[in-house]
Amino acid sequence: MGACYGARSVRCDHLLLSMASILSRATRLSAPISARTLLRASRSGIILPRYYVQPIASLQRAQSTAAALKVEELFTSGTEVKRPSPAPRPAVHEEEHSAIEDDQAEFTTLKNVVSQSTLKALTVSPMQLQHMSPVQEAVLGMLPDLIKPLDPNADPTQAAPRDLLVKARTGTGKTIAFLVPAIEARLAEIQRYGKVMKRETGMDRKFEIRAQRTYGRENAGVVIISPTRELATQIAVEATKLVKHHPELRVHLFVGGESKRQQMRHWMESTRDIIVATPGRLRDMLENEPAVAGPISKSKFLVLDEADTLLEMGFREDIESIAKDLAPTPERQTFMFSATVSKRIQQVAESILDKNHAFINCVSDDAPPVHAHVPQYHTVVPSAEDQIPHVLRLIAHDQLTNPDNSKVLLFLPTTKMTQLFSTILQEMRSTLPNARTRLFEIHSKRTQQSRTKMSNEFRNDTSGASVLVSSDVSARGVDYPGVTRVIQVGIPASGEQYVHRVGRTGRGKDKHGRADLVLLPWELGFVTWQLTDIPMKPLTVSELTSTVRKLAEENDAQPKAIRARISNPYLTKLNTIPDRIKMLQENMDKDAVKETMASLLGYYASRSGELRCDKGVIVAGVKAWTVEACGLEEPPYISEAFLTRIGAFDQPKRARRGVQSYRRDQGRVPGAQWRSSSSSRSRSVFGEEGGDRFGGGGDRFGGGFRRRDSEGGSGGGYRRRDGESGGFQRRDDGERNGGFQRREGGGGGFQRRDGERGGRERSSERDDSSSWFTRGRDRSSSV
Repeated sequence: MGACYGARSVRCDHLLLSMASILSRATRLSAPISARTLLRASRSGIILPRYYVQPIASLQRAQSTAAALKVEELFTSGTEVKRPSPAPRPAVHEEEHSAIEDDQAEFTTLKNVVSQSTLKALTVSPMQLQHMSPVQEAVLGMLPDLIKPLDPNADPTQAAPRDLLVKARTGTGKTIAFLVPAIEARLAEIQRYGKVMKRETGMDRKFEIRAQRTYGRENAGVVIISPTRELATQIAVEATKLVKHHPELRVHLFVGGESKRQQMRHWMESTRDIIVATPGRLRDMLENEPAVAGPISKSKFLVLDEADTLLEMGFREDIESIAKDLAPTPERQTFMFSATVSKRIQQVAESILDKNHAFINCVSDDAPPVHAHVPQYHTVVPSAEDQIPHVLRLIAHDQLTNPDNSKVLLFLPTTKMTQLFSTILQEMRSTLPNARTRLFEIHSKRTQQSRTKMSNEFRNDTSGASVLVSSDVSARGVDYPGVTRVIQVGIPASGEQYVHRVGRTGRGKDKHGRADLVLLPWELGFVTWQLTDIPMKPLTVSELTSTVRKLAEENDAQPKAIRARISNPYLTKLNTIPDRIKMLQENMDKDAVKETMASLLGYYASRSGELRCDKGVIVAGVKAWTVEACGLEEPPYISEAFLTRIGAFDQPKRARRGVQSYRRDQGRVPGAQWRSSSSSRSRSVFGEEGGDRFGGGGDRFGGGFRRRDSEGGSGGGYRRRDGESGGFQRRDDGERNGGFQRREGGGGGFQRRDGERGGRERSSERDDSSSWFTRGRDRSSSV
């Protein structure tokens, strides 16, 4: 029957009905299987209780053998069903697109299956959806049987499964797939209670409505757990759209970074129907807020979205704790959605899902990865001094090839690195083809309000040239339409994380996207060992330089009307990049570089296995980066205590051999040895000053450096070489009033660019704790 999936032929459906007829007459089955159930099972690839349908090779074979088939030949106990995948479709022209859409089920088929108000939200306003995705068809096709109340007297081995484990990739419409059943289950639950109260008391309709509202406040509905604040917010937005025509239903969002008091106020003022939360904040609420714990303990519907990511982020203990606080299985209905089904996912499924659960596989084993259609390139720069120029040329390349719709997502490995590159791009923005490029910045040190604002602004940006500089908070699940390129600087946390990042581009109907990975020489091992199955092409620095130069020449030769958004001429600006970077390095804040170095050491030290290189090589490489890329005169001192913490000082001889090997391979590593004396410099020590604090920047070892002079921290984003603190204004006022500002009393710096906002084109505030440009004592709390 798997071969019939997707054909939607009448002949295939008749065959299924014939087989269902055979089954209904089979005396060995204690409960007959309806034709409708069998048809849905074959189309959705779900596991029927205790049995599975064996796929038949072809429709012709099925027709010739259907009459002779016995029940034993149709069903076999104990094996799952994978959703059959249709053969890959070749590229089609626009006129052929409607024929493909005809193969997809429409949401209008849910009429009389879901409530009229839910269907209106889906098909009319505000969502205006027409065709279902495969995962939506698989799950929604099980309605209304899927949300029927639990029958305590039914044989659990023969009852239809109520819990689901769904294997579906990100971006396949799974949010709608679990929200619609959850909302319909909540509506049915409230209505059943109202009818019971009306029947028992004999009161009128008004009393029934009051009873339903009281029940809605005392008994929470569906609890949806998402790994990140951004994903949780996105789900809450979708849920709000779906309940637009259900004025009696309310959506609650419990995430960290937002005001807990405000979340509690909203909780106390309305019914508790749909709760979308991150694990940490929800567990905090359950443990410390009885007004939350009471209603949620009666919740009978749990959804785990991005379950594999939840486990990767270490939330397994939180998930199991939260599940214990809800109604027990099988009274509680649970859905798990995951892009992969690893052993860890299976273990969690065994502990949380009912034994009689259905597994829906919407990912074929031979299906190409979601990123396979995206052209992917990797560049190993000859030295660290090529890193920043190469990133600038990649952005320039995207703007020249997409002059009206360039939208770049730039990923950095740590929060401090994200902040540093955001500042660098701000100062180098004038060297890009579009000098008005909008820059956005998202990382863990921003407030949730600021992150949401930046995310929404980038998502809705139509300027034609924008760049979002982000840590991994935007790597998975968050949808940014129209992203034309993903650039990753440094290695991602894992090969899977690389794929998730690439998945941010190439998502639109007409957007093919592109992905670039920029590595330092000692990071090459990640490509050769972790990304062996990724179709990546090498791209050298010289090749990109030549390509961008050629594009710039072609752009300058075009009429002005065609290149309205591109600088005129651009080739002149392109040639100034090396000199502009040297000027940038001369004014770079040393403490900002040191803090970034601290975060990078902590990040890379734990990944030496993935890199297949010694930690001593990592230390030497990061130290060289501070000189070659950031312009320090010599690498900062690193204490033995800090090296011991990151495991780079456990075997000094091996570490020293690693440094010597790195120097031999690179040909030059300026500065003293990675473990040197403090007698010749003012030492900035990791892990010694300020106790054992490695904090700052939201990274594992971020912000480990601290000055030992009387003034404390840095004087600003950039520092005058004469020792005075000029440069950027402080960022703790929420906005930056111009690029550079003169200091009171004269003393140099740069004139303020009156009439321009400078900085990022934004209105949201930046956390004091995330800024390097806060002076002395104000910075002490974040170092």
